[in-house]
Amino acid sequence: MKSIKLFIGLFIIQVLFLSCKGFRQFKFTEYKINRIDIQGNRLISKEDLRTNIPGLKESYVRLFSPKVYGYFESKRKIRDSLGKSPAFIQLFNTPNPSSNKQNLENAKEALYRYYRNNGFLSNLIRLDLDTVDRFNKLVNVTFTIEENDLSLFSKRDSFLIDNPLLNKKFESYYTKESLIKPNDRLSLEILRKERENISHYFKNQGYFYFSNEAVGLKLNDLIDSSLLRVGIIYKIPDFKENNVNRLYDRLFRFGKSSFINNQYADSSNIDVLNTTALSKLITFKEGDLYSVDQLNQSLQNIYSSDQFKSVSIKFDTSSTRVFPKVELVPNEKFNFSSELGGSVFRGIPGPFLTNSFKVRRVFSSLDYLDFSARIGFEAQAGFINTDQARKNLEVNLSTTLNFPKLFLPSNIRKQLGALYASQTQIGFGYDYINRPEYLRTNFKIFQRYQWRKSPYKSFQFSLLDLNILNTNYPETATSTAFRNYLEELRLQGNNLYRSFNPSFVSSIHFNYNYRSFLPSNELQAGESFQIGIESGGSTLNLINSKKITFIENILGSSENIQFYRFLRFNFDYRRYKMLGVNRKSQLAFKFLGGLAYAYGEENDFQLPYEKNFFIGGPSSLRAWKPRRLGPGSYNSIGNLIEQPGSILIESSLEYRFRMFQLFGIMNGAFFVDAGNIWTFANSKGVKDGYFSFDSFYNQIAVGTGFGLRWDFSYFLLRLDLATKVINPAKQTNEKWVLSKTSFSSGENPIEFNIGIGYPF
Repeated sequence: MKSIKLFIGLFIIQVLFLSCKGFRQFKFTEYKINRIDIQGNRLISKEDLRTNIPGLKESYVRLFSPKVYGYFESKRKIRDSLGKSPAFIQLFNTPNPSSNKQNLENAKEALYRYYRNNGFLSNLIRLDLDTVDRFNKLVNVTFTIEENDLSLFSKRDSFLIDNPLLNKKFESYYTKESLIKPNDRLSLEILRKERENISHYFKNQGYFYFSNEAVGLKLNDLIDSSLLRVGIIYKIPDFKENNVNRLYDRLFRFGKSSFINNQYADSSNIDVLNTTALSKLITFKEGDLYSVDQLNQSLQNIYSSDQFKSVSIKFDTSSTRVFPKVELVPNEKFNFSSELGGSVFRGIPGPFLTNSFKVRRVFSSLDYLDFSARIGFEAQAGFINTDQARKNLEVNLSTTLNFPKLFLPSNIRKQLGALYASQTQIGFGYDYINRPEYLRTNFKIFQRYQWRKSPYKSFQFSLLDLNILNTNYPETATSTAFRNYLEELRLQGNNLYRSFNPSFVSSIHFNYNYRSFLPSNELQAGESFQIGIESGGSTLNLINSKKITFIENILGSSENIQFYRFLRFNFDYRRYKMLGVNRKSQLAFKFLGGLAYAYGEENDFQLPYEKNFFIGGPSSLRAWKPRRLGPGSYNSIGNLIEQPGSILIESSLEYRFRMFQLFGIMNGAFFVDAGNIWTFANSKGVKDGYFSFDSFYNQIAVGTGFGLRWDFSYFLLRLDLATKVINPAKQTNEKWVLSKTSFSSGENPIEFNIGIGYPF
């Protein structure tokens, strides 16, 4: 029906055009391009060609004839010549271009070069023009492509290096750090990056004046004249200009650093440069070989102190020394920021307000005190009924004191080696959550060490993390239903209710994070690994009662106050591999695991609620509602309440591919998710949720589905449709439920997941 209405509408518009006298008399004064076609491409998509070749961006296949667009163009030119303002509504403002032979030849040459740059060294491009309407002066343009054979890197390379020391160091680079791998597709972009990588490598070896221009990379056609298996000739130096610095092969060492204040307008910034303190943030010593990475680490150390708006550097050089001159623009002593925003959940708006007040140079020249407050009134799924969305009030207050160094014994700092972006943080916070089911508060005191070994490796270690939690229940029907459900679980042997009693949670923890790439919406190859270790209530082992009396007095509750002792371990591995000759699709994989063991017998081996593992939801197993899967084969009637577990196994495999452009890039994805959570046998939870090596593999849940990712560059909107394949809550002979998938609320309804960014 819609297509019929569209056809009728277009027919009426066309009739209106034909009835216009001016339109009937209008004629082109020169030949115009009616359509641009691309044929013969196999390994490079038409979308890529039109995106990267300006002359091929449009195909000019439209709803209306070129004459319509040309007619309105002539009208606009008349208005411009008469000095009239343009019409309020600009229709048909992209007319068909003129059939300019030179422009078409330039597009042909650009197409040829693009193919060469991407490994097709023997490609052929043919340009054909076909006059389709002599009266209206319209031609069709066709670019016919013969891609021919694709060239690959052979890694049978040659070296022409005139300095023996450089040659020895280059051999080390070539073996361990070269970006070019055997059988990779020839790409001039890879050659450009290889040249930059070589320059960066030598700048880290003391060669201050070494530059990209000193590196020559040429294709070697002596071994294989067809260039199907391409070797590279590395030539150092390869200067093509007389004004290039010839000190590329001279070693330099660091001289003494100096610091310059470039701003004196604000009286609070005068004399803020404590050169002694700043010198401690420098990772190199006077006399060390010059290293661009060491220099960048030092600048990042200074910048991460948050005391300076900008950090730049200039150099003075002697015959063998480089003297860094660090120019700094200090930040104001006081800074206030505020952000008002909102979210929408199931059509319900949720505003939030975040305020931050920062005071710099409180106790020293490089520390700062940060006060932050956030209040949000946002919608969330009901705790015991996920089909209902409720407004929840959440307030977060925190104060953090930051120092740009690690307050650790000197022998430990030496063992850690060169670091950057190091911080010691001390702070406290207060969280308040008002949900229809309960009111929950958390007062916390924490201390953290944070540092990085490289842009890709970061660490966090906390010796102190204290939390005092309390839960109250309002006199409402929802709260009563929630408490009744906790009581039902208690009678069944599940001690989840203890997690909502007044609690004291203390722990020390360590986290390590490695990422081989910088996060972005762009698909890229790489891997990441994260590991976390936590010990809770360790000091309680030194107390006979396993409780702290003054904490009980502070809470003053009639209920038993929970003191937790536990160990927790978790890891997260993710890998991303680009597929296809054009590297436009991606295979993404993740594997998560976790183990949390409560060894406090006085607390019936119960974990704090926040330390449990949960599974299911938009970034987990997408065929299940958030946090509602498991544990094991346990079947929670109606999925009324979040299901916690002590053991986690989760994995996802996702194939991502490009589809089309629509105000952004529309990508698609097919995915398979698998995993579950379990409890320990001594946790007094439901029996079907116990972990056993004999049966856990029969309790792995599996879901699959299809997703859309709408990439607007600055953010990515995601929609995933998922259905269950294996449901461990079913009987053994009924676990396969894929055939029972439906869009309605049947036995296996499709779950719709909306989110921002990729799921992993």
